[in-house]
Amino acid sequence: MRLFILLFLAFCFSTYAQDIAVKAISKTTVETDTFVGVDEYKSLYHIKDNIFYKKESGKTYQFNDFQLGDLTHADILNPLKIVLFYEDTNTAVILDNTLSEIKRINFNQINEFRNIQFATTGIDRNLWLFNLDLQQLELYDYNRDEIVANTQPISETIELQKSNYNFCWLLTKSGIQKYNIYGSLMSDFKLQDVITFNEKNGNLVIANTTSLYYLKKGNTEFQLIKLPKIDVKQLFLDIENLYLYDGETLHHYQLQLPKN
Repeated sequence: MRLFILLFLAFCFSTYAQDIAVKAISKTTVETDTFVGVDEYKSLYHIKDNIFYKKESGKTYQFNDFQLGDLTHADILNPLKIVLFYEDTNTAVILDNTLSEIKRINFNQINEFRNIQFATTGIDRNLWLFNLDLQQLELYDYNRDEIVANTQPISETIELQKSNYNFCWLLTKSGIQKYNIYGSLMSDFKLQDVITFNEKNGNLVIANTTSLYYLKKGNTEFQLIKLPKIDVKQLFLDIENLYLYDGETLHHYQLQLPKN
């Protein structure tokens, strides 16, 4: 029997643990449509005019294929295997660190057709897929063209998906759900007014309509991040580095996390 653990937290952002202070590192003007993130080598990724860009120390790489339609989502968890997803054509493209194409997966043409909403990085040669037809999260081995795990059907509309190699988080109107590689629901955080979130090593940063919060891996209490007022459009977390994009300026902060 599949192990099933449900941690149900009837929680809104009215209560939280000790606040987290930040140290301002830099502000940079970035002209783009979507800020994606900054990897461990300080390369910056973004999307402008439906072109995916990587900028690093004087070099700029780009990838585009306008026949695929709008670039819906870019996942840079593994900078050597970046995952782009194009919902218009139901296609995922995997790129190397110079944005050269490694593999293209058209979910209209695989053995069992799947109508996909999100595709993000999973363990080894796997992708986390949200299957719109079955309303379930699936772990898909793209080398063997088979589903290796899946969740029970999810009744809510999925607004955002983030993943690492062993876990996947789904944002709905009512909060954030966390699943493991066996398809088991590990936690269900009932949160209000979440705009976006990001994950690093199991730690979450969550933006709602008024503030940002931090959830340490294994904890159940959210910590308010003490920041100046920023109209956050996109955010990215890399260990203690927090990047916030307001549509014009990329704000880089260092989280002053307690040392355990």
